[in-house]
Amino acid sequence: MQVRLLFPVFALFVLVGCGTDNPFDRGADLPFRNNASPSGPLSFASDIKPVLQVCASCHSGGAGGWVYTGGVDSYNAVLSAIDTIHPERSELLVKATGGDGHGGGSFFSVNSTSYQAIANWIAQGAENN
Repeated sequence: MQVRLLFPVFALFVLVGCGTDNPFDRGADLPFRNNASPSGPLSFASDIKPVLQVCASCHSGGAGGWVYTGGVDSYNAVLSAIDTIHPERSELLVKATGGDGHGGGSFFSVNSTSYQAIANWIAQGAENN
């Protein structure tokens, strides 16, 4: 009987784990700190890094060629995946919304507060603040 119960649990893990092409948003759509407006000054440490914690589950091992551990090297890892001239073209945003063959599927939509926070932070100069 235990074997029959393990299969559905294992199947669920495979469907929502790394390397899936899940069309549903899976990342946390975090509210802005202190209800700040998405157009206000954003902080990497307070607003951006928490949204990206979901990336570490697959990318801490370098999945897809990008290493993101969520640790002290987080800012530099993110800098390697952004375009400050055209924030919407940033690999970070394209991949997180399931584009460009992201094996992990979609973590949030372009209409989410998470996407808007990251896009606005990039447009504001992507400071390590």
